[in-house]
Amino acid sequence: MTTKPAVRRLGAWLAVLLWGAIAALAVPAWAQDDPPGRIGRVTDGQGQSWFFDGEANEWVTLLRNRPLTTGARIAVDADARLELRIGSTAVRLAGGSDLEITRLDDERIELALADGSVAVRVRSPEVAREVELTSALGRYALQGPGYFRVDRRGDNDVATTWSGDLRFDAADSALAIPAGRSAELWREGNVTHYDWSAPSNDAFAVWAERADRADDQVAVAPYVSPEMTGAEDLDRYGTWETTADYGPLWIPTTVVAGWAPYRFGHWVWVQPWGWSWVDDAPWGFAPFHYGRWVYYGRRWCWAPGQRVARPVYSPALVAWVGNVSPGRNHRPYVGWVPLAPREPYYPHYGHGGSYWRAVNAGQMRMFPPGTSQRPPAAASLYVNQGVAGAVSVVPGRMLVPRRPVAPWVAQVDAGVRRSFATEPTRTLVPPPGVARPIAVPGVAAPPRPPLRPPSPALMPSPRAPD
Repeated sequence: MTTKPAVRRLGAWLAVLLWGAIAALAVPAWAQDDPPGRIGRVTDGQGQSWFFDGEANEWVTLLRNRPLTTGARIAVDADARLELRIGSTAVRLAGGSDLEITRLDDERIELALADGSVAVRVRSPEVAREVELTSALGRYALQGPGYFRVDRRGDNDVATTWSGDLRFDAADSALAIPAGRSAELWREGNVTHYDWSAPSNDAFAVWAERADRADDQVAVAPYVSPEMTGAEDLDRYGTWETTADYGPLWIPTTVVAGWAPYRFGHWVWVQPWGWSWVDDAPWGFAPFHYGRWVYYGRRWCWAPGQRVARPVYSPALVAWVGNVSPGRNHRPYVGWVPLAPREPYYPHYGHGGSYWRAVNAGQMRMFPPGTSQRPPAAASLYVNQGVAGAVSVVPGRMLVPRRPVAPWVAQVDAGVRRSFATEPTRTLVPPPGVARPIAVPGVAAPPRPPLRPPSPALMPSPRAPD
């Protein structure tokens, strides 16, 4: 039987010194009012999962391709499983889990586990330095690429390293957990204890490791970065073609009759971006938040543009169209059209000049000389307005979060659709709609777990693995 030694504590004076040094070095690359360029998404799952909508103060059904950012709170039913993606990083949740994304931006990916089990797979050496998982006991961080699991069992944690090197930091201590080992951790008074245990091979472990092996077989095309959230789905669901006019184009293998970009899905309101598109297709994330759409060879093709190592997320690369007075609170109809290559994206949320260049980085080489960072004052036509069926128009009252778009597009009068497709327009972003969330029966938002700061220095484990 192994002993249960207390993990060694760190001096409070060292914590003060090092936390001050860390704060001095934490200088953001962009202006403080710029939104983050990195985003998460819901990719796959089994059973029912939920998202806590802070705007409506309710739990709502969590659907595939929902964008996830700082503050996202996720709960998974007892008999369900869920997978999230943040660039090349996968986060897998077992049934009965409660997870919060406490920070997601261009510098950090910070997750907090309140209950249940989570498996985190980090493939990028650069991103590995930016990822951490926190529980009520402390912080877990990989020292490089790897795959680890943490189970929250009452007041205890069980941490397992499947690959790589995992580090645990408590307020008083630190512990290295090497690949192939599990450690159970708990607190008595102000002291953290641990004991080595055998890794679990339960149903969640089997599912999580099988999913990781499947990812090993997926190659991200060289035209896009693996840090583009959703890039792993492109080769599964489409083909690539290289063109002289637009560079590489991605063509979805199968779409429904009457398909057009930004039609088969729904809108959600996500701060700080506002209206954000959630597509129905399993591949429907990267092509709707990066790049442009072009009608080429009598079919819709997605043009990612120039490869960018860390592309910047956009809520929806569309132009809102229709000549409606911006002073009116109610718009009888709302329309939008996908942006084409050579058309800049003008964010309607707060941002600076460096952000505008970053969010358009993959397309800038194709912009006409003298392209301004400010949207044109005069009304204009967009390229895809000239493509039959490209403009989606819905009654203004129907633009509410989580309401499917396609059925309402089909009901709009042909004359109205034609006017939206042929008249020059100035982009007027509609105001937020009124959400009607689906609440989890009998479930209230559980209290957030207490978060501890990371240990300010790494101490060796007091006991080497057997």
